[in-house]
Amino acid sequence: MKQGLLVLLCLATFLLAGYSLLNVLPLSPHTAQQGFSGPLVITEGGTYTGKWESKDSEVPAIEIRTREQVIIENSVIRSAGPLIRALGYSADITIRNTSGYGITPTPYNDYKKPRRFLGVDGFSNIVVENCYMENTAGIYIGQRYEGNGSPSNTIKIRYNEVKNIDGRIYAGIAIAQFVQFNFRNEVPYAEIAWNQIINEPDKSAVEDNINIYNSRGTPDSPILIHNNYIQGAFPVPSIASNYSGGGILTDSPGTDSTMSTAHLKVFDNQLVGLGNYCLGIAGGNHIEMFNNRAIVSARFPDNTFFNCWSGGIWAKDYYKLNSTFANQMHHNTLATVGQTGTWRNEIMDSTFLAAATFSNIILPGEVTLAMEREEYQRWLQKLASKEINIGLLPKSSEQTF
Repeated sequence: MKQGLLVLLCLATFLLAGYSLLNVLPLSPHTAQQGFSGPLVITEGGTYTGKWESKDSEVPAIEIRTREQVIIENSVIRSAGPLIRALGYSADITIRNTSGYGITPTPYNDYKKPRRFLGVDGFSNIVVENCYMENTAGIYIGQRYEGNGSPSNTIKIRYNEVKNIDGRIYAGIAIAQFVQFNFRNEVPYAEIAWNQIINEPDKSAVEDNINIYNSRGTPDSPILIHNNYIQGAFPVPSIASNYSGGGILTDSPGTDSTMSTAHLKVFDNQLVGLGNYCLGIAGGNHIEMFNNRAIVSARFPDNTFFNCWSGGIWAKDYYKLNSTFANQMHHNTLATVGQTGTWRNEIMDSTFLAAATFSNIILPGEVTLAMEREEYQRWLQKLASKEINIGLLPKSSEQTF
């Protein structure tokens, strides 16, 4: 009896101290108990399944401190700050069939702590597939690639369902994207594909939905960004007139062509109801954007017009560092209007060096909210025709990866 009481007292002490029992007791497989456990620190490779949360913006719900392969699957994660984070390791992380939710942020120290679904610096392999994200600050992959250049050492972000990318933090806003690449060396076989991202006015705070910043594919294996459905990009509050975010952007303030964004193909994406722009090249080389569809009525659901700038596509040697050249933007289908609905264009702010090929298709007639809704149906039909399931998979389903 006394031994049993002593065990209970010890367990209570751990819980009161804020520890997850998963951090201190070995489990095989690594499975959380019923209900949410506190923050988890992973120091060894393996497969982890469970429910974890952090109510403190300073503490990730899951901190990965190993270069061994970590698989997180069939899990639920909630956090006031980072959901999953790996800093200072050559991260090898696979996340699949997992849902992540941002909860109310708390005060932070030193620097902003947005609610990233996943944030890494050094990495060898990152896979995020068939996940659901809501009110998170998306995926950040930064600094350096440390893989071996093989198809099993790359980046795959596919088949995810995303609602309201949200950079709001305690008493402020941090820049947030669905995906941000910010590494300075080449990664072959990288792919961002078949994701659905829907942002709602005043329920999201997103900058560029996808931003490729000083990051590179290879000449033989460019970064592929294709078959994504991206709806909604707004300032905060949504009625504001100033907004610098939008759809898919290559950004490259690198010092020369060896450090800049390069070797990308952006194609077959659908961009709907976005403020500011849909497709943009602000810097980089050997970038091809083609066969994308941009449908923007510049209206909120109540049929009032955006106050911020809106339009289609643009290409410009923005930083003037001689690193923007050999780009193409062609065969994109555009139906975009400005804030007042009185004009329509594709924002052709382009030079020969920025985009050597700049030929696109502009749909005639008025652009309406009904056209935006039709574009979503087009997306659903495309998924059905390819037999692709996005978001969490039913237990009976199997997706070919």
